[in-house]
Amino acid sequence: MSWLTQYFLNPGFVLPGAALASLPIIIHLLSRLRYKKLRFAAMEFLLQSDELNRRRLIIEQLLLLFLRVLAVLLIMFLIARLMLDPSRMMLLRGAATHHVLVLDDSLSMRARVDEEMVFDQAIATLEKMLSQDDGSTASMRVTVLTMTQPDRPLVTDRELNAALLQDLVPRLRNVTCSFTGVSPVPGLTAAENILAADAGAARHVHVITDFRKSDWVNRPEVVAALKSLDAIKAEVSLVQVTRDSVANVVLSQMTSETLAVAVGVPWRLNLTFHNYSDQKSSGLRATAYVDGAAMPAKVLIPDIEPGEDAVLSHDIVFESAAHHEIEVRLEDDALLEDNRRFIVADVTASRALLIVDDDGRQDDAGFVAAVFDPQLSGVATQVRTSDVLTTARLDDYDCIYLLNVRELPADATLLLTNYVRGGGGIAWFPGDQATTTWYNTTLRDGDEPLFPVSLGTLQEVEKSAGDQESVFQHPVFEQHPIFAIYNIPDSPFADLVQVSKWYQATLDDASDDSTRPDVKVLARLQNGQPVILEHAIGEGRVLTFLTSAGRRWSNWPISPAAPGFVVMNLLMHQYLQKPSDAVQLREVGEPVQFEWTAGEYSNTIDVFLPEIEGDDSVDTFFRLQAAPVEVAAEEASGKQLDDRLAVSVPQADRPGVYRIKRYPAEGETEETWLALSVPTAESDLTLADASEVQQQGDLGHVRIVSAETAGGLSASDAGREMRWVLIGLLIAVLIGEQLLSLRMSFHAEAKS
Repeated sequence: MSWLTQYFLNPGFVLPGAALASLPIIIHLLSRLRYKKLRFAAMEFLLQSDELNRRRLIIEQLLLLFLRVLAVLLIMFLIARLMLDPSRMMLLRGAATHHVLVLDDSLSMRARVDEEMVFDQAIATLEKMLSQDDGSTASMRVTVLTMTQPDRPLVTDRELNAALLQDLVPRLRNVTCSFTGVSPVPGLTAAENILAADAGAARHVHVITDFRKSDWVNRPEVVAALKSLDAIKAEVSLVQVTRDSVANVVLSQMTSETLAVAVGVPWRLNLTFHNYSDQKSSGLRATAYVDGAAMPAKVLIPDIEPGEDAVLSHDIVFESAAHHEIEVRLEDDALLEDNRRFIVADVTASRALLIVDDDGRQDDAGFVAAVFDPQLSGVATQVRTSDVLTTARLDDYDCIYLLNVRELPADATLLLTNYVRGGGGIAWFPGDQATTTWYNTTLRDGDEPLFPVSLGTLQEVEKSAGDQESVFQHPVFEQHPIFAIYNIPDSPFADLVQVSKWYQATLDDASDDSTRPDVKVLARLQNGQPVILEHAIGEGRVLTFLTSAGRRWSNWPISPAAPGFVVMNLLMHQYLQKPSDAVQLREVGEPVQFEWTAGEYSNTIDVFLPEIEGDDSVDTFFRLQAAPVEVAAEEASGKQLDDRLAVSVPQADRPGVYRIKRYPAEGETEETWLALSVPTAESDLTLADASEVQQQGDLGHVRIVSAETAGGLSASDAGREMRWVLIGLLIAVLIGEQLLSLRMSFHAEAKS
């Protein structure tokens, strides 16, 4: 009688209830045996009159008996909890059912509870749901998909039987949990699309998940996806495989001001730790690894209050020029994977800075060059005139200072623009010999002007007269990375800077922030006029100083203001530094793709993947083939773009450092190093409360069950419990039974 499980949640009450339905029949039959038939003359007349109403009485008695039997059956249906889809009358069609099971394989499922991974518990729960009560699966079909790859189901619309289980269970045990974060929406949407196309079956969706609060609460898109399943009459079960929230401290961010540094120069890591728990974390430590070797100095982490961050710095000095892999690893907790982050440093013997100064004596360039002592800063400066812009390879320089430039030829301007667009940084210091017409026209033409403002007239403070001292202008600095020394609370350095001469920016440009939102004013003089500005071109940055870099227009590079000048320029070098093409930072899950012009490189690349500790069976090398990219013709010119090749690296799916080798048509092999770390969106392991999910909308079709109470799949899962329909019918039957009994009963007439 296993077919009963397709229609009743409590099938054990069905047969006893059916037996009880015979009681009204038995009572009816017994009541007819209570009287003996005796014929006598006085009754003959009554029998003749009763003969006229006999048929009506028999019909009424049978109807009363039917109502009483039906009342007993309805009570049994209520106790056994009948499940039926009344819109399709699945009971009459055999109750064919399609179950879509969505397995949550996002990063948070790697959390460990009692030394067991949550994802392993989810796999065990999924196996139990598929294999339990397999004797009733003839009319059930299943689809199994993962949350991170819902477009690639493990099983698609297969009948659930022993053959499927024999094939599927070993495959499930080989499924690995991903290192990426994902919303439940793609999985729910995929389930909806699958079930919407199956109009001939009852529909049910099971999501086996850790049921994190950040995934299911205050997520309007998730509620909308759940409601869409209700629109196609699909029941949803959220199967929670975890019972309690666990504390988790995560290394949420690891950055550096620059990924390129010189040998022997301290390289600073900025580390951010976050406490996802309701208790303060104390005594935590982290270890920094360089090329796999642990550094002797531990990273001591201060106490972190619940829900708060701890931000600290850690310096590393490299002894050799190479690409160095850096990993910072926090002590183990519930989720090991978010305790580690990776970064790569491009370490060279020295860094290169180009200083262009068209002034004959190049005094201003001398002050800037003095800041960058090669032994202390690791930066080698080259002081040249503007002719170098057309003869040198600009990409060889971290950034470029442009001092006292009168004007540049068109080809130099174009090369400079391309340099900035590709990620390079420049700093303008126009001197008194600057051709303002050229700055205001040629440099400001096009959608990406190389100069941010129109230069006005030169302004100068009034010179001292007699015993009176000149009243200099002091810059007021905004919060910005290059002004760290000036932004320190109670810092005296800002007041030590005295500006005596500057270019006035016209009021219809960057002096009015609202007219040029792409230009930021980083510092103003006390009179309100801008003196330092910033804007971007492509991937690069442009800083513009409307005063000089030397001491002719300010005391910035000389005592007592010199310390601020030195620190600011060192930070400017880091801020403007062109990113290394050979080093990239990404998160796991971001697409890794390379594209180049055909003929620039060969059509194959070599990919070296990070090793997995304790697992030597995983491949760490792949050779991939690039494919042509379809490129549309340019609308403006009608010319076809150059043929291009592209290749994706789908194997970049775990944290660590990857090396990509490409082979140019000429020259040496080029390597790109990718440091991939896990996303931190999965680090909050706080579980959702069932009531919080249900209160987000009309989600009566959504059930939240634990893995322990989740039973096997059955056709009943796809129906609608007929509770209110049955209660209404029972009330109607009982009222009808009472009215009919009243009609058929004898009532003596009242005496007057």
